[in-house]
Amino acid sequence: MSTVEIAPTTIPVGSYTVDPAHSSFEFGVRHMKISTVRGRFLDFEATLEGGEQPRIKGSIETASAVTYDEARDGHLKSPDFFDVERYPQATFTGTLVAPHRVEGELTLKGVSRPVTLSAKVNGPDQDPWGNERVGIDLEGEINRQEHGVTWNAPLPGGGALLDDTVKLTASLSFVKGA
Repeated sequence: MSTVEIAPTTIPVGSYTVDPAHSSFEFGVRHMKISTVRGRFLDFEATLEGGEQPRIKGSIETASAVTYDEARDGHLKSPDFFDVERYPQATFTGTLVAPHRVEGELTLKGVSRPVTLSAKVNGPDQDPWGNERVGIDLEGEINRQEHGVTWNAPLPGGGALLDDTVKLTASLSFVKGA
């Protein structure tokens, strides 16, 4: 993924709200060392503050995770993974602080850890209805063990069913003043 430098003038002053119909938040984890299982969160929100020190903040409803396999989706909601009864949301608070990245804090299952994501800022631009939009594509990795997501199963030939590294990607379209 190519990146662009995040400069103070990249995101004009103002408050922006994510347009969920034109945005996505996805995850992927290596399964049995041979394939990547991907999923997405269907229910999330985010805000962006433009200006000299842009800031981004967001949350996801952990129960909205889907991988398009009913049994696996149910397991993800259990205490083995997201424990949606106790931790219904995961949150991210970040500041666009340097070229090519967003740094912040991700809280998942009540555990807050720093995270750095690569970033590409798109826009600003105006949509056909006169709204100012800014897009941000984010990509990065977390270690699920560091957030208390420790469930796994051994493989007969050695190793584990799931990798500890989870890849995160988000493509977010923000609308100014929405």
